[in-house]
Amino acid sequence: MILIKTNSQNFLLDFIQEISNDKIGISFHSNADIDAIASSLITYQICKKYNSNCCIDIKPGIAKESKLALKELNIDINECNSDYDKLIILDAAGLEQVLDIVSKPKKGILILIDHHSEGQLYKNSKLHYIDDEASSTTELVVTFSKELNLPLDEKISNLAILGIIFDSNKLERARKNTFESLAFLTEHGNYKKSIFIYHNIIKYFEEDLSIRIAKLKGLSRLLIGKVCKDLIIALTEIGSYESLVSNSVIQSGADVVFVIKNKESENNRISIRLSDRALLKGLDASYIAKLLGEKFHGEGGGHKGASIVSLQESENIEKEKFFSYLVNLINSMCNKSEIKNGNKEI
Repeated sequence: MILIKTNSQNFLLDFIQEISNDKIGISFHSNADIDAIASSLITYQICKKYNSNCCIDIKPGIAKESKLALKELNIDINECNSDYDKLIILDAAGLEQVLDIVSKPKKGILILIDHHSEGQLYKNSKLHYIDDEASSTTELVVTFSKELNLPLDEKISNLAILGIIFDSNKLERARKNTFESLAFLTEHGNYKKSIFIYHNIIKYFEEDLSIRIAKLKGLSRLLIGKVCKDLIIALTEIGSYESLVSNSVIQSGADVVFVIKNKESENNRISIRLSDRALLKGLDASYIAKLLGEKFHGEGGGHKGASIVSLQESENIEKEKFFSYLVNLINSMCNKSEIKNGNKEI
């Protein structure tokens, strides 16, 4: 059973009413991945059906993989060149992720569509639709397109396939609706072409010199310990590519990984990744991120296996003290999980 978090009795109807007048801006989280870009472009197509004054605000920035996908598919974005009255935010749960744009709409009307555990952003929205069981935000807006009988062109369909493939970790987090969305997209797009582009992007990141250096730096700076009896916890810091580095540490054998992005003139971010072993212990990266956000004056959220903490201030986190805190935190979570499940050893 799909549990939707929304403040509307009929979200799609209310959504159409909101976007049918005034100038509409569409945007996403900072350093937008392919899911964020694909869902924004589909939402733009929906908006254009009811209102000619729609644009996409790319101020939060676009990630390298998204730029590669857009280039491969020869897709142009209709960027906002002026202010707008209402703002649609996609694929962003945390207020910290969209601070640069959330105050821009003249009428202050914010609509949120997302697949992460709800953060603070939904509290600022007039209308929100959150399904944290969905593989991606793209999956959600594709469902809207189906319900509205809105055909998508081949380029957008191919990008949407990529968005779902990447965000579902090659369909590991897929559900029935994920495959239904992919079937709809395949009717309008070219699945084989999308998979070809997917492998090209993966190959780029495997071969890129700066990314390889970042991964090796991250591994060389690791603090490693044991938690929950048989899980490996690891902490490192890096100046960029924190998500890729955290994935690399998981692939190297760690179970609970924290990667601090520590870069001058930028607010710190903490990338969190959990292995399947950690998930089986009952650990939840989104809950850990929420706790860290509250403790370190920021905001955290995401998914059970992968989450991000955005910090308001560029405060210097003392790695050794932070690591000790994390070890105690994770151990206490495992103890609570064991007690809850009746497996506490005496």
